[in-house]
Amino acid sequence: MHAVVVGGLGFLGGAVVDELLARGDAVSVVDPHAARIRCDERFGPGRVRALDGDILHPATLRDAFHGADEVYHLAGRLGTSELDDDVPAAIATNVTGAVHVFEAAAAARVPSVFYPSKPNVWLNTYTITKVAAEQFAELYAAQRGMRICSLRYFNAYGPRQALGPVRKIVPTFAAQALRGLPLGVFGDGEQTVDMIHSADLARLSVDLLRSGYRGPPLDCGRGVPLTVNEVAAAVNAYFGNRAGVRHLPMRRGETPRTTLVADIAPLRAALGTLRFADWDSSLAETLAWYASRDARELDLALGASSAA
Repeated sequence: MHAVVVGGLGFLGGAVVDELLARGDAVSVVDPHAARIRCDERFGPGRVRALDGDILHPATLRDAFHGADEVYHLAGRLGTSELDDDVPAAIATNVTGAVHVFEAAAAARVPSVFYPSKPNVWLNTYTITKVAAEQFAELYAAQRGMRICSLRYFNAYGPRQALGPVRKIVPTFAAQALRGLPLGVFGDGEQTVDMIHSADLARLSVDLLRSGYRGPPLDCGRGVPLTVNEVAAAVNAYFGNRAGVRHLPMRRGETPRTTLVADIAPLRAALGTLRFADWDSSLAETLAWYASRDARELDLALGASSAA
């Protein structure tokens, strides 16, 4: 099996590459930064084919997809309030870029394509662009005879998730706790998240694409709601941080006390029994990874989150 992962040097793209390599597949990584040395450092010498490509430049995609059995599209621009400050760039990357991937896959006659979407719960630029691309995926599947599978990823965590510049819950809390600071919680912290490990997202993405599934996008979380306050308490407990939390105004584009939890019954119907990493042990593994980071990296991340 020859799989191409677009954005394979990113956090979740890299997790998908790890999963594919563990299954013995031939993997090509398409990324604007996919220099051979970077791919060798991330995945091991010679384990993947490194292709310097960009979803904003369709010609690079058509060449990369030639002869592929599968394409996983994991590239994009992240952010909540961050993207509201640059809407045209978000549309260019997350919508037009996704269409370029679908067009190139159709031209190369790639049998199966995977596209990750997100829950549609907030009115912000990121959600709008992801939902629009999800709908284009359904359109291409219907009109071009392609098979494009989508999972709506809930709250990912795991080693290698970037500390910045986009603020994510576990990296930001880890950096703050490691510096003995109170964890910045938006609102009263009673909004819920559905935390799912990156390795689980990767495995389920590959499983769904290879199951032959044809149908609407499916929720992909553990189906277990946690309040943000509970996540903060777990991070503080791991690091022995007694500084507690400080409550901040809600970010633009997010609603107080949102209940976010995946309905995993349809995913279970498609794939059978589902298994997930244990929350406590996988969170500990993730936090240990952040504890191993260079102090300057933590301080830069804290500076970026303070400015956001």
